[in-house]
This record gives sequence, structure tokens and C-alpha cells, in this order.
Amino acid sequence: MTITSSSNYDRNTIGKVLQLVVDAINSGSGGGNTGPTGATGSSTGFTGPAGAPGPTGPTGATGNFTGPVGPRGYMGPTGATGYTGPTGVSGQGGPGGPLGPTGANAGITGPTGPTGPSTGNTGPTGKTGATGYTGATGPTGALGLAGGWGKTGPTGPTGRNVTLFIAPTADPKVLGLVWNNNGTLVVSAGP
Repeated sequence: MTITSSSNYDRNTIGKVLQLVVDAINSGSGGGNTGPTGATGSSTGFTGPAGAPGPTGPTGATGNFTGPVGPRGYMGPTGATGYTGPTGVSGQGGPGGPLGPTGANAGITGPTGPTGPSTGNTGPTGKTGATGYTGATGPTGALGLAGGWGKTGPTGPTGRNVTLFIAPTADPKVLGLVWNNNGTLVVSAGP
């Protein structure tokens, strides 16, 4: 059977075509001329992953050479003057000094001053004192004697007797009595 070449085999026939190709290769009868030799592959394989880092070596000895002192740095500009703080509280005055000694000679008596007014100015009225506490309530007095009976008042006019009848809401089962049947007066027919 001839093996057909196609770039889009039917899914139902591709298995049969592959079987024919295998049979032809196994029998040695299939195949055309030997193609040219392919290009030589790279001799160098893929680079493997990096290995784990090795341990850190010991720290070397500290040198004993000190470098020269560097030049003096530039002095920055003078900052602005700060705000003046608040004035402190005045200190308490010291105690008065001792009285000095009396002079050797008394001074000359000065002239008598003018006579002042006979009555001084009236001072301001003082504040009203606080209201005193309210005293305790005294005991209740004894009950007085009962008064005598007053005169009998005049007899009032004779009133009218009004009889209010409220009919029962159920049949009294008495012949001739009236009862209220949902708003309608009904005469009972008896038992």
C-alpha cells in the first residue's frame, strides 16, 4: 500500500499511516536517498547551577597607621537671635533695716499745720451679712374644744323622683316583661 504524504492527516487514518511507516522501516524497503549530514552539535553542554558560597575567610589584622588630621571645616553663618524670654517674677523685698540712732540735737519744731475738717468722709457701706438659718418648727398646739351645734337650716324644696329603666339584654322568660334585643325593645312571650 502506498504511504501518502500530507500535512493534515485525518484523525481516523493517522494511526494506520503511522503503522505503514513503521512496517516499511522495519522491512528495510522504505526510504529514499540518504540526506546530507546534519550540523555538528555544540561540544559544550549547559552550564550547571552555581555552587553554594564558600565560608568567609578570617578578618585581617588591623593596620596601625593613622592618617593626618584633616583641615578645619567651614564655620557656618551665625544663627538668628532667639526670642527674648518673659520677664521673671520680681523677688520679695528684704526685711527693713534697723532703726538708726537718734540725732544729738532735736530739730526745731515746725509751724502748726492748718486745721483739718471736723467730719471725715463717710466710708462705704459694708456688705449685707449672710441670712441666718431658719429656726426649727415649733410643736403643734393642742386640739381645741368642739364647738356647739349650729341651727338647722331651712328645708329645701322637694325634688322629683326620676326612675331610670335599663332593659335586660337577654329574654327574661317572663310574660309581658321588656328586654333589649340588639337595640330593639321586645316583649317577652314567657317561658
